[in-house]
Amino acid sequence: MKRANVTCCMAVAITWLSCVAYADGNSDAYQKPFQRWLKDNGQQSAPVASDSSSPVQSMPMSYTQSQATMLNAVPHATPPSPESKEAFNAMIQQNSPLTPLQVVRLRQMIDESQRAAAIPATVPPKPVSTTLMINLAPGATPPAIRLAQRHITTLVFVDSTGAPWPIASYDVGDPKAMGLQWDGKSNIVSIQAAQPYNDSDFVVRLVGLATPITLELVTGQRVVDARTDIHVPGLGPNSKDVVSGAGLPSSANQLLLDVLDGIAPAGSKLLTVKGGEAQGWMLGDALYLRSRLTVLSPGWVGRMKSPDGMIAYQMPLTSSILVSQYGLPVELKVEGL
Repeated sequence: MKRANVTCCMAVAITWLSCVAYADGNSDAYQKPFQRWLKDNGQQSAPVASDSSSPVQSMPMSYTQSQATMLNAVPHATPPSPESKEAFNAMIQQNSPLTPLQVVRLRQMIDESQRAAAIPATVPPKPVSTTLMINLAPGATPPAIRLAQRHITTLVFVDSTGAPWPIASYDVGDPKAMGLQWDGKSNIVSIQAAQPYNDSDFVVRLVGLATPITLELVTGQRVVDARTDIHVPGLGPNSKDVVSGAGLPSSANQLLLDVLDGIAPAGSKLLTVKGGEAQGWMLGDALYLRSRLTVLSPGWVGRMKSPDGMIAYQMPLTSSILVSQYGLPVELKVEGL
């Protein structure tokens, strides 16, 4: 009740001071007594400015000073009785039993528990990007796609020229074990394992291809296929860069598949290619070139292209290769033959 009276008196004093200052046109005679009254009652006010055009601002109080100021503003009262102290301490113990230091330590322990709960039981699998060549011949073993829980695997279907081959439909052996996403028109499908250890199979039908493609979905592996480019033998509906009479790459050419992934053919010799961004290897009487540039001369024997534009060539041994770079002919020099 006394604290409410103090607040009421402050409001009355402010109103009275404003009215008198407004009436007389000079508030200096009334501001100083009022500020002295605030100081006597534990309040802090801004110092009086000598010139109204350049006010003087006081420094803001700290958290501890603000607490002390509010405690000093409390009207004086008789000391609390032992029963009042005991009731107050019991209420504090019931509503806030922990000290500030214990509260901070508790939050740290909760943070450590949440961090420990997020750590997997084993080392997370290593994500890799791979390339697969589908064999549609009868009796061929379906290739395996490595999946992992909380890891998304993207399958990209392309034809022999590297052009996108749209998906017509798909089926999965265990829909509850695998989560799939497809926009209904593109050549890309995303797969995620819903369980840590549960294998299944995946059947895909491509637009214009009579033979369905079967893939084995394997989970719980130490390596996960983050992106897999699946090359399907034949020409898809989006194929545009086929050279007349050149034919298609052989579906059994695993060397070109390795070169496309940047893997040197077994037993090959690394060559130095100057004049453009390219890699070259010599294996027997053949030259394997990996580049995003289009080879113009000499004529290549085999070629494979990935969806990101990388091309693997197989051609006769030569020290000079003519390529197209941004529409201009550029010569590549091959050293180390």
